[in-house]
Amino acid sequence: CVFFYNPNIHPRKEYEIRKEENKRFCKELGIEFVDCDYDPENWYERMKGMEYDPERGTRCTECFDMRMERTALYAYENGFDAIATTNATSRWKDAKQVDGSGYRAAERYPGLKYWCQDWQTDEMTLRKYQIAAKE
Repeated sequence: CVFFYNPNIHPRKEYEIRKEENKRFCKELGIEFVDCDYDPENWYERMKGMEYDPERGTRCTECFDMRMERTALYAYENGFDAIATTNATSRWKDAKQVDGSGYRAAERYPGLKYWCQDWQTDEMTLRKYQIAAKE
């Protein structure tokens, strides 16, 4: 299933565009799409004081933590045994930072694992662009 929780995406219009594209893609592939609430107020509260942190800074860790914590809770409550994320596919993100959030979130729940993959290989980057071009 795809669990969509992205309170960090602004403005709301951009959030809706991304959400609808994810829903469309899931429908095409026959994958369940779970739409978690858009709660930017919670995100702003949690990121308070880090407004000027650089990309890959503390705010990014906190943002990944927030989103992975919510993902892990959903997974645990719904009988999933693993979580993963597409956040580490971007060359603009620090994969170790993303993975650290995934591991911390999964450790909160017995039997839940974080599925860590190296998504930033040349092969995976090419595959991502192939899928995007096809769509």
